[in-house]
Amino acid sequence: MDLDKIKGYDFAGDIIQPKNVMEHLRAHDARMEDEQPQMSLNKAAFTTRFWHHIEGVEDYQQHYELSRLDQIEVNRIKPAIGGYLSSLYPRRIEVVFSPSPYTTGNADLAELVANDWLNQPRMRDRVLSASRQALLYKGAGAKIGYDPAAEGLSRVWLRAFPYWEMVLDSDVHDWEDARFFGHVSFRPKGELIDEYGLDEEDIGGTARDDFLASYATGARKIQNKSDGAESDSSAFCRVLEFCNMVDDFHDTDGNVFKGRLEIYILDEGMDPGEVRPVYMGPLPLANPRGQPLAHIVPLIFEHEPEYPFRGISYADQLMPQQKEINALRSFVSTASRRDSRIYLARKGALDADAFSDLKSGEDGLIIEVDDQYAGAMRDVVVPIQHGPTSSNILQSMSLADADIERNMVMSPAALGQVTKATAEEVRAVERHTESEFGRYAEQRDLWLVAIVERCLAAYVASSYDTGDSEGAEKHVDEEGMETYTDEDAGDGPEFGAGGDLPEREEEPGGEEGEAEDAEEHPLSDPEEGREDAELERAAPKDLVLRLPDGELVTVSAEDLDSDFVVGFSEAGRTPMADAELRQNLVSLMDTIMGLYGQMQKGGPMGLMSEEMLRTLHDKFQLPPNLHPDYLKNRQQEEGVVEEPEAGAQPGGGGGSPLDALRQMPPDQALATMAESFGDNPELLQMVQRAQGLPPEQQSEAVAIILDTIEQQGGM
Repeated sequence: MDLDKIKGYDFAGDIIQPKNVMEHLRAHDARMEDEQPQMSLNKAAFTTRFWHHIEGVEDYQQHYELSRLDQIEVNRIKPAIGGYLSSLYPRRIEVVFSPSPYTTGNADLAELVANDWLNQPRMRDRVLSASRQALLYKGAGAKIGYDPAAEGLSRVWLRAFPYWEMVLDSDVHDWEDARFFGHVSFRPKGELIDEYGLDEEDIGGTARDDFLASYATGARKIQNKSDGAESDSSAFCRVLEFCNMVDDFHDTDGNVFKGRLEIYILDEGMDPGEVRPVYMGPLPLANPRGQPLAHIVPLIFEHEPEYPFRGISYADQLMPQQKEINALRSFVSTASRRDSRIYLARKGALDADAFSDLKSGEDGLIIEVDDQYAGAMRDVVVPIQHGPTSSNILQSMSLADADIERNMVMSPAALGQVTKATAEEVRAVERHTESEFGRYAEQRDLWLVAIVERCLAAYVASSYDTGDSEGAEKHVDEEGMETYTDEDAGDGPEFGAGGDLPEREEEPGGEEGEAEDAEEHPLSDPEEGREDAELERAAPKDLVLRLPDGELVTVSAEDLDSDFVVGFSEAGRTPMADAELRQNLVSLMDTIMGLYGQMQKGGPMGLMSEEMLRTLHDKFQLPPNLHPDYLKNRQQEEGVVEEPEAGAQPGGGGGSPLDALRQMPPDQALATMAESFGDNPELLQMVQRAQGLPPEQQSEAVAIILDTIEQQGGM
């Protein structure tokens, strides 16, 4: 809806009117102004500029003064956030789609599109940027949109933006009750004039503002004059994209859309009561059920108990100890530098040369004293002793270090620290650490699910959106059909320069050539041809992707426009967990091959071997291509039937599944038997009793249980 129609639009019946939008924006600006000092301090500590922030001075031209050498900074914020990022977002995250009761599309193709889009290098960098900001500040935001003129995966884009640009309904008590989502930012003035048809005199201009660059009130900031061009001081406008989720949009044709998108240009000279949007239209995205989706998605890892959109920064809980450590280390550094050599000497006992030699402090130096000096030699020069640094200072530093390590909620291994803890202590710390990672990973997964849902909705919308074409309506009648007149004859490339139709060249072959041409290109109704062209132009654009094996696959809008259950297969996996999985795969390889060989023989032992393979695969999270079902399907597809050689053990010498259990560590063997023999109460009771024994007795118990199974004929 353009400006002329918006001026006559009646907002009286709306729940959120433009004046209410301005009130929400002023409340947002007031909250961000209150939180600015703390967020600025977090960023300064993260970038190792803590003392520059405390002093309120940023000088990029002058050199360090000697007095600043006493300001010691120990950066604990950056490694803590880096450790969380490496654990929350692994090298490659896999989106898993499964059908729901309402699925009408293709879950496999939707999963292919989502994985290819989400794991693009630039997309991963944007997700990491949003996650880093959400840990450092109180949250972050992401905006999803589409370009109908782009091709392939680039048709849908994602942009991350900081917390202070995100306008949220922060007073609601549940995510689904949010009435609006907004993004306020700076955009070039000329771009807005061209996009919304504005007059340059109607809007003012301003410079872009680095929100965290201005420090606390009264702080001094020395800016570099070359940071930006002088013309930029009036070349930008502050713009608010406001997703109104509760009011309907009525277009000029009488259509009603649930929710609407409003664009406001914020000029300081405008009266807030007279501000109206420069654009208003339906929300660009919708879910498969036709409900509108806001294209702005907030990421908040931790929030206040009652208000889900009021974030709590992870860096905030580390900042008190970070301040204390920096202050104490700086104090100790200052005290150590003041511990210089100071002497007392009798007047006249040493001459000028002796004083110079004493100040130089050369090794093996000998200073002569006049032989007429009658006092004791030890009284000639007396060094002044400095008192040692108080043990209270060192103890306070140790306490601050211990507090910040506890607040990090990270295992020492994640920070690269080596300890002498026992294996059980290490496992306990890992379980506690991964439970904390799990809470953050759950919020990250919910955010990524919302991102993926909007990604599919954007691909569906871009498939049907042909884009705007200036002048496209020139040769279109009231019914939307193309029309041409004699005056338009020279407009198209298929017409001659003078506006006449080009002369048709004679086809070789005379009448026969004309007959053949008529057969190949039969005459048809012009109206029918135009209708076919219109249908072809209105057809949705498909998405063509390349599979890993090089095969091309076509994805249509119908494949994606459906309800799916979305999950992630590697959510929250830590580097230590990856190393453990690799170790499990290597140590269990012989056992897996032995079980697979026994499974090929069939019978009771083959059935038990197959169940053991399933148990091992699920318990140790082995790769999917080692699952028994996958192996059997591959064997059926390739028609491979292995016949064991005479006298050879199946599976490369792995032996029977009982031999495989004997090769496992006692705790793993007992866990495998507990899951495999769940239908045998007698054996299950023996296994559970053995699991309660001390570790040194479990090996003997495993041997007894396996001998019992052999005597019973391999149950």
